[in-house]
Amino acid sequence: MQLVKWTTKKGKEVMRYPVLYGKARKQEKRDDAEANHARWDKLNLEQKFNELDRRPGNCAKERERLAKGIKA
Repeated sequence: MQLVKWTTKKGKEVMRYPVLYGKARKQEKRDDAEANHARWDKLNLEQKFNELDRRPGNCAKERERLAKGIKA
């Protein structure tokens, strides 16, 4: 998302992120998810394993699955 110039009711110009509601927001989330899936699919197993360190949470099941793939 990019900042856009917005004029308030009082005439003051401010910078803000455009807000999307309803179907437009759902479509934006869908597009973001597709882009993330495409980026993830391009990585090999070792890169995916290293990428898990940047994710929040433990990702224990995903680490175990990738470790098995790397060893095999």
